[in-house]
Amino acid sequence: MKIIFHNIGKLRTLATHDKQPEYLIKLANENRGNLSLPEKLLWKRLKAPANREIPIRRQYPVLGRYIIDFFYEDLQLAIEVDGKSYHETRPEADSVRQEEIEAIGIAFLRLPASFVLRTPDEAAQLVLNVCRGEVKLEDLDAMFL
Repeated sequence: MKIIFHNIGKLRTLATHDKQPEYLIKLANENRGNLSLPEKLLWKRLKAPANREIPIRRQYPVLGRYIIDFFYEDLQLAIEVDGKSYHETRPEADSVRQEEIEAIGIAFLRLPASFVLRTPDEAAQLVLNVCRGEVKLEDLDAMFL
């Protein structure tokens, strides 16, 4: 898991907050209703009333062409649930996508779908701990290798 932090605030703000293309907003809205099982399990736990102090967004459009599974704006953190079917069949495209998003200052936390399916409570707690600053991304580098 490669984690890179950048500090280029204005570019990051433009890339994530400016109006996204209508087709991308529509696709993100459709995706919210069609989450994969691991994404559904994680989302159910992240949006629980006890976790409202951490406003995580799901299916968040960025750079006018990409959609992030989950996004925590305060840390500029993309949370991706990596399933075999999508990410293993398109590794080059996924790598380019991540590099472009990292270039505007968004860090990545990638969770294997198998981890979320096996232990959804633990996966959600890990995400929340990172968002609260209790766990640092660089400390997770070897966790899912």
